[in-house]
Amino acid sequence: MLSDDLKEKIQGAYSTLLENKGIKPRYGQRLMIADIARTLAGIKPSDPEIPNLCTIEAGTGTGKTIAYCIAALPIAQKLKKRLIISTATIALQEQILLKDLPDILNQSPLEFSFTLAKGRRRYVCLSLLNKFVKHINGGNENQQRIDFAEPEQIALSNKEDWALYKKFDEQLKTKKWNGEREDWPDEIEHSSWYAVTADHYQCTGKRCSQYSQCIFYKARERVFKSDCVVVNHDLVLSDLAMGGGTILPAPADSIYIFDEGHHLPDKALNHFSNSAHINSTAKWLEQLSSHLQQLLDEKGLPLAIQQQIKKLPESVKEAHDYLSALYDLLKQNIDFVDKPNNDKMNTYRFIEGMFPTEFHSPVTALEKIFKTNYQAIEKISHFINEVVDEKRTEINKDLAESWAQHLSPALIRLESGVSLWQRYVLEDNKKRPPMARWLNQYQGDEKDIEVCCSPILPANELKYLLWKECYGAVITSATLAPGGNFELFKLNSGVDGFFNCVPSPFDYQNLVKFYIPPMESDPSKNVQDHTDEVSELLDKIIDTKEGSLVLFSSKKQLSDIEYYLLRQGQKWKDLVLTQGRKNKQEIIVQHKKRIDKGKGSVIFGLASFAEGVDLPGKYCQHVIIAKLPFAVPDNPVDETLSEWLRAQGRNPFFELAVPQTCLKLIQACGRLVRKETDKGKITLLDRRVVSKSYGKSILSALPPYEFMIDQMPEK
Repeated sequence: MLSDDLKEKIQGAYSTLLENKGIKPRYGQRLMIADIARTLAGIKPSDPEIPNLCTIEAGTGTGKTIAYCIAALPIAQKLKKRLIISTATIALQEQILLKDLPDILNQSPLEFSFTLAKGRRRYVCLSLLNKFVKHINGGNENQQRIDFAEPEQIALSNKEDWALYKKFDEQLKTKKWNGEREDWPDEIEHSSWYAVTADHYQCTGKRCSQYSQCIFYKARERVFKSDCVVVNHDLVLSDLAMGGGTILPAPADSIYIFDEGHHLPDKALNHFSNSAHINSTAKWLEQLSSHLQQLLDEKGLPLAIQQQIKKLPESVKEAHDYLSALYDLLKQNIDFVDKPNNDKMNTYRFIEGMFPTEFHSPVTALEKIFKTNYQAIEKISHFINEVVDEKRTEINKDLAESWAQHLSPALIRLESGVSLWQRYVLEDNKKRPPMARWLNQYQGDEKDIEVCCSPILPANELKYLLWKECYGAVITSATLAPGGNFELFKLNSGVDGFFNCVPSPFDYQNLVKFYIPPMESDPSKNVQDHTDEVSELLDKIIDTKEGSLVLFSSKKQLSDIEYYLLRQGQKWKDLVLTQGRKNKQEIIVQHKKRIDKGKGSVIFGLASFAEGVDLPGKYCQHVIIAKLPFAVPDNPVDETLSEWLRAQGRNPFFELAVPQTCLKLIQACGRLVRKETDKGKITLLDRRVVSKSYGKSILSALPPYEFMIDQMPEK
């Protein structure tokens, strides 16, 4: 229950903040503060019947960051919990870190510390860098790093990389650089940076000789000492995959805020899936066994460890034989389907996720072999770690430290292999949605088959790894519940507890005119006719003196229409900025510069421009949406999910496609009004919203615009 002291602290902080910033209270913001405070203060870990989750859809302009920070920070401090604010995009993360939190700290009576948490790959690994620099100084410029986490060796013979690593070392020693990628003044090639960073599999933690100077662990200390930690969804999910409390404070000691929470289920699917390339895995196992034989040359190696290493070649050969048998079996019996726009990969999805029993024999054998190899490497790794920890002295500690970095990712890969093969032979729980199982066939020089599986819904995994483990959580976004219905989000995320939709402060009725002009084409019947008609209409409805954003669901349609317009003359060449021809940030900067000079500018963009893009006021006075953003379920996970729903007598189009389209359309429309003084028009060039039975539910899910049906927008 919310105590009087906490209530006064929250109310006082909110009032002072508004007064100091000179802004008026917003009704939706006040509701959001009350909902969050009431939920978090009412949590009783000993009583699972009392909800610890608060899910709130809050429209654009509500001021979500102020609401959840003002409500949650005092409660988290009172309970001695860390507040973890997680976002899906860098843009929002930077806004919270560089603007919102400093504002709240400076303009309100709340006192708190905050920091940014990043994954290990954002920091240079001193251990790896030192090894490379030592080899450079010794003249060994053809040194190779063997990474057992990957199927290939990463060759580091590029002279430019060696020069870069020397520069890294010099800048670190003179304290002109802090070791973080974002703070290096120049662009760094991904491969160059990747080679001198370690993930959690390779990092040996306290066993590393560089631990006391480690840049990542120093940053991690700040994380565990701060009241508030800003992260992204991927980092939270990575921490959960490691058991929680490794990179971030433990879930039980944390209150999470998931802003842009509608992205969380999709992010989670990526973390809960497994895959393996058959031929690459066979090569990797041979490489692992071959390199481990080098350990046999070390004098003093215990007999038990020698025996484990000597057994590996035979076990690896057995794995190789079964992998080859599986490859041949699949190649001979599976009719792969060409993947559109990808001439190097074909796909085959197992109907209802069911892997045929006639293929079980090699997979069952592989599960056992991978388990055996995992146990062997685990024993070797345990010995190596004891040497690093100075509990044993049979071999050189520096050598052991080097091996520790390679054996840890090998264990993870073997464990992932065990999980993958298990998921292929174990029967799905009939009470739960099935796993999606599919194959990707790669063509070209490196012919291979990738065996893949994934949950079709991450709800169960999120429920048991996150929602049941964390002290409390708030999930918020402008798009969680199309038409006030949270069912789709519940299905995907597994959330329960308190739900509410709070209104936006914007007077949409008087700010936005939503046009659906008369059109003859239907994009679901004839795509080319629709493209031709949209091309002609854009020439008529775009005001070449103002800022406009045209959003496309199809890259081909964008290209075709751009080609049509550019042929019309120089005015369009000077006006249109197209996604793909320049990077996103460069397009936005150039667009704003044109508008600031009093010129017109039009952005042609795809899905990434329909969300998270801030073009307030004159920068965007007209949003044009070429067609309803229906997503075709053309990937194995979505196809299996649709299949499962149909098997239950449910309609995937109305349960999945229509709500998802509503959410995407709301996000796209949200690019127009970014603040209370913004106004303009939205034009949808797709009459299915008025001609199809589902159209009414899509229109009713949108904010209360002034709808102009069968009317052309005026320039």
